[in-house]
Formats: sequence, structure tokens, C-alpha cells
Amino acid sequence: MEADPAERELFSSWLEGSGFTVLACPGPTEPDFTCVGDRKGTCPLAEAADVVVLDMSLESEALMRGTAAEDLLGLYLVSGRPVVTLGSRDGDEVPGELTRLRRHPTREALLQAVRRSYAPVPDWRVRGTTPL
Repeated sequence: MEADPAERELFSSWLEGSGFTVLACPGPTEPDFTCVGDRKGTCPLAEAADVVVLDMSLESEALMRGTAAEDLLGLYLVSGRPVVTLGSRDGDEVPGELTRLRRHPTREALLQAVRRSYAPVPDWRVRGTTPL
């Protein structure tokens, strides 16, 4: 999730060029800056994702309206998705669950963080069925 269209495209191209399939999202947008995941309790894009990359600098944060980045981070972590955050600081990592990078990462830093976090979603979760 990246609010800046140029960075969203750049990060997507890096990931796709390394063999990842990308489901890009601009994050909470007008009129109320509330994310689908915040309204419904789940995010359809995150449900199919192996790793979520979340820019913590969202429009909703700047305007102090709608869904906060920390709320989205919590939603993704509770759903069992590993998350790579892009923010004003790095550190405070939880192995296998949370990796923090500084905003505007290098290609190698982002790819390394995503590869380290990568945990394929089982097919049954993508299809919405329960295994026997």
C-alpha cells in the first residue's frame, strides 16, 4: 500500500521484476479516507497476499481523518500476513511478522525485506474454502 503513485509504480516494478505478483493499493482515499479493511474488518487484497508492503505515511495520516496506518498495520498482522512497513524509522522488528524499513528504500533493501518475509498463502485461503 503506497499513497504516492510514482513510488507505488516503482516499488511494483521492482517486485514484479523479481518474480512477485503485485496487488497495488493507494490506501485510504477520499471522501472519508476510510479503508475497505477498516470498514469490513478484512482487506480483500491482503487476504490473497503473501506479504503486505505498507507505507506508514498515508493521506489519512496527513489529514488526521479516516483509517490510520497503525490500524492497518494491526489489521494485517492479526490476519496473519507478514508486513514490511516503510516509515520514518526502522527497527522494532518481529521475525516472520514485521519488518520495518525507512521510507524510500533502495531496490535491494525492499526486495531483501520482502524475500525474508515471504510466506506463501495456502491455496485454500485464496479460494475461501476450508481444508479437510
